[in-house]
Amino acid sequence: MSYLKTLLPFIFILFSSIVFGQTTERLPCIDKKFSIVAHIFKDSLGVYNITEPTIIAAINSVNRDFEPICVSFEVCEFRYHDNFQYDEHRQDTEWSEMQVLYHVDNRINIYYVNTIIDPDGACGYAGLSGIGALTNNGIVIQKSGGCAGAGSKTHSHEMGHYFGLPHTFMDIPTTELVNGSNCSSSADNICDTPADPFVDGEPVGDYVDGDCRFIFMAKDANNEYYDPLVANIMSYYPDACGCSFTRDQFRKMANTYLSNPGMW
Repeated sequence: MSYLKTLLPFIFILFSSIVFGQTTERLPCIDKKFSIVAHIFKDSLGVYNITEPTIIAAINSVNRDFEPICVSFEVCEFRYHDNFQYDEHRQDTEWSEMQVLYHVDNRINIYYVNTIIDPDGACGYAGLSGIGALTNNGIVIQKSGGCAGAGSKTHSHEMGHYFGLPHTFMDIPTTELVNGSNCSSSADNICDTPADPFVDGEPVGDYVDGDCRFIFMAKDANNEYYDPLVANIMSYYPDACGCSFTRDQFRKMANTYLSNPGMW
């Protein structure tokens, strides 16, 4: 009888794991702190328009978002650049030049510009899976328009791209179905991010209301209503809706880094 009493706690734990679905595979733990070089461009009046504490606060927010896979970031250096031409930034004509002139090897390079003219309307952009490159690539963040300040998820969104995540709404190669039957071959190819019908360039208010409720009434090819995760960091829905990554997104980011052994 005493032997059974000794076993009961372990039996209960095993039973709970089976019944309540607690046998979910653990997320990988990278156990790594990545160093960031923050490049800040001044405007034509010689003003930099962003402070170091603002950037540090944004990176601390990224740290909270990446904590489940034991990843953190710290700004190891701030570099100030006088070339105000790049403060009004065009990816199509300036991005390659900026990397040649300013890139620091073996670091995550984040470039802060006042306005991103190309791509139009972007708060930022990043090289997809850029974490696998040590001698080029990086992230560009717009200083204006609330893109870099408190409450913005731009840094986490672009870091998600840098670690290999596409947008949740990308149609590659076909539109994802609500039932998830083609989830591994469409949109972001990640199966725990539900089908997202968002079309880049359309008003976000057509999809989500002020209370973060999804209101878009279109249906997929099977005549089923969409129900995406409006809080997903890799969506284009409002930051105020409360953002997070999914478990499979975390796994993809971890694998993007781990598939480049010795890079860091």
